Amino acid sequence: MGSDAGGPDPARITDVAGFVREVDLLRRQAARGTGKARVSLTELARLVDVPRSTVHAYVSGKIHPPSDVFDRIVIALGVPRTAWASWNEAWFRVAAHLHTEKQAAPPRQLPLDVAGFVGRERELAALDELVSGSPGTRVALVTGMPGVGKSALAIRWAHRAAGRFPDGQLFANLRGFAEAPPADPVDVLSGFLRALGTAERETPREADRLAASFRSAVAGRRLLVVLDDASSAEQVRPLLPGSPGCAVLITSRTKLVGLVAREGAVPCELGPLGTDDAVALVRHAAGPDRVDADPAATAELAEACGRLPLALRIAAANARVRPGLLLSAMVEELRSADPFAVLDAAVDRATAVQNAVALSYRALNAPAQRVFRLLGLFPVDGIALPALGAAAELEPESLAPVVGTLLDMHLLFERTPARYSQHALLHSWAKRRCLAEDAGDVRDSALQRLISHYAGLATEAAQLRHPRPYREKYASARSGGASFATAGEALTWFDVEFATLSTLTRQAAAAGLHALATQLCVALHFEFERHRSAEWLPVSEAALAAARVAGDAAGQVLCLRVLSSAYWSRSDHAEALRHLDEAGKLADELDAPDLRGIVLSDLGRMSISVGRLHDAAGHYRRALDLELAQGGVASIPNLVVLGDVLWELGELAGAYALQTQAIETAARQGYAAGLQLAESHAGRPSQALGDLERAVEHYRTGLGLCRSAGEHADEASVLANLAGALRDLGEYEEALATARDALAKATRLGMRRTQAGAHHVVGTVMLELGRIDEAETALESALDLSREASHPRGRGDALVALSAVHLRQGRLDEAYDRASQALVLGEETGHGLIRAGSLLAMAAVELERSESGAARAHAERARALHGQAGCRLGAARADAVLTSLPSARR
Repeated sequence: MGSDAGGPDPARITDVAGFVREVDLLRRQAARGTGKARVSLTELARLVDVPRSTVHAYVSGKIHPPSDVFDRIVIALGVPRTAWASWNEAWFRVAAHLHTEKQAAPPRQLPLDVAGFVGRERELAALDELVSGSPGTRVALVTGMPGVGKSALAIRWAHRAAGRFPDGQLFANLRGFAEAPPADPVDVLSGFLRALGTAERETPREADRLAASFRSAVAGRRLLVVLDDASSAEQVRPLLPGSPGCAVLITSRTKLVGLVAREGAVPCELGPLGTDDAVALVRHAAGPDRVDADPAATAELAEACGRLPLALRIAAANARVRPGLLLSAMVEELRSADPFAVLDAAVDRATAVQNAVALSYRALNAPAQRVFRLLGLFPVDGIALPALGAAAELEPESLAPVVGTLLDMHLLFERTPARYSQHALLHSWAKRRCLAEDAGDVRDSALQRLISHYAGLATEAAQLRHPRPYREKYASARSGGASFATAGEALTWFDVEFATLSTLTRQAAAAGLHALATQLCVALHFEFERHRSAEWLPVSEAALAAARVAGDAAGQVLCLRVLSSAYWSRSDHAEALRHLDEAGKLADELDAPDLRGIVLSDLGRMSISVGRLHDAAGHYRRALDLELAQGGVASIPNLVVLGDVLWELGELAGAYALQTQAIETAARQGYAAGLQLAESHAGRPSQALGDLERAVEHYRTGLGLCRSAGEHADEASVLANLAGALRDLGEYEEALATARDALAKATRLGMRRTQAGAHHVVGTVMLELGRIDEAETALESALDLSREASHPRGRGDALVALSAVHLRQGRLDEAYDRASQALVLGEETGHGLIRAGSLLAMAAVELERSESGAARAHAERARALHGQAGCRLGAARADAVLTSLPSARR
């Protein structure tokens, strides 16, 4: 074959392009004299016995022909035998060139690693486990809400694990939730194949053939594939390799349950960073000097950003570029204004937090968008599924798919079964969209439906736990059925919904729904007492303000009571009494005996606290008379607390009679909370009467009921009282352990009266054990706490016990002074047992001073008071003093 200029020459062939050019010249040469430009594909196909389309692929360079087929082409086109070897060598040169193309450097497509990456150690370890797990293609799925750091985690781990995949790392942004359209798997696969060395001319165009070619190309390789921001399982499936040496890491805002079910993807759901990690991220991004200058503000900034990595990075970047801005000022901006406006003011659209959320929102269908917006109006603490259905006016069968969509998109979270909440930043964004897209009357109606739903349930639950006639009488919303089978279920519901109910009470008040605000406030009264919640005061103030604006006198009485109790729990007796006085006047103006009766009961409790025992007894007796006059029965709380008053006055037999009556009534009514109250309090007169075993039995019965009902405050009080009875029985070690348990619980709940009582037991036990210094420390604490709490009985008990301590220390003047202070207190308040105890303490000092006459006089007065009260323990102590006097004759 010649190599004339313009003729075919195999020596010029070095690559595919040269191959195509020289074969075309060969076809032209072979057609000379035939009147055709070149040998046709049809004719050539007939000559070599290969389909025309295949011949076209060969001569156009799309596919390199097998060597034997190329030999037949050369012969068919008239190449002389002497030139066959040259054309064969040309074929091998092209084949070698193609092989070299395919053996290109392994792809390294991972984006830049994330600077300042912190935390996520558990998730990184889980991904490590995937690589070292069982054979087979390994697929991990990282999901989470917008801005939570899915891509950052995936890229960080991929860089960390790159050495385990020597054949390369492929990366594709699938744009599942982006401004641009989602990536087409065909385009992604074409890019992957080119990166793996497949020439573009050899890359198929059909999706199925592309996927098959990709699986062939990665077969036998150890390769990592990172697929970021996937929209669906359908988008991902064609991109999965089939080789056991490969691993796939997918990120998505949706849960992609289909991949988990069919392909066995291992899910890894990301939540916000922990507090320490969030602070560490701010420290890295804003600079350690800014953080170290105000660590408290940094922690607050982390919370204001919801510990969401994207928000934290933007906030920290703002802090870095604005060195004069204090972190505390940034926190204030975030809390007082739209957090998205503050965060995104200086960043591009692609970086903005609100843009990330908006992309997810736009992917929702209309019903899901509506429910998502409404959630922004409701408490961020969470909402139960039936409540959401009531607010959105959706039946369960319509609500379920909507909630499922929001859960799948991580725009809603199921913290406990059938109870849902939003991340704080999502909640803020949803509220903003609701205000922008939904009419005012639509928003108001939805909120009212939600509050009515919860108010009805709260009243039903409260009635199961602590039935009160006034609660149902003044309720404006009903639950519509038996929602709770037992009081225990009602208690559990209150524990779960407490924060939501508190928030809804405020929302009702702010929205002018005064009747619902009052109803919720009243239903929460006992829960406020049980939790000793910081919300007690502001929530009841909000409800009262709404009732005042509406001119609802009955609502004002009910809210004033709750507010007064809040002040009472803080030992602010003046404010508590002021509110009760106002409530009493309003009840009288309304001529409402039921309201007047509950105000009298509260006045009785207040009078006990400030040491006006006779006034307290009068209030409770009038309250009981009103109950009976209205055709009812004496309420258990009034019976029990009137018994407490008589106990404090030293009328022990009468006190015990009232409390045993309360026990019998509660048992007959099946009223568990009333039985718990009565049993717990009946131990006190039993103890003072000297029936210590029965007292312990009462306390332990009450304690068990407290624990089963979740009454933590009452539990602490009963423990302190039980400790005192155990001390009187001589069970000192058990008494100490019980008192310390009471002290720990009371301290956590901020119950200063109970703290004082527990310290008193510890001190008196230490005195019995001869550990005088420890006794003094504990009793001084009891005295200080009683003063802070304006608790006369606690002060009197502590003063009497400290007198005994000082007597043992030989500090007789101080001992006498303490006892004298206790006597004055007891005479002012009417505390009969404190008077008796102080007189006996004075007699003990006088006995030590050899002042026998004075000692006998005081001991005899103490003996008379104890005898009148029926207090056998006190009488025995007085007898012991009298017996020890030199000329005693008894």
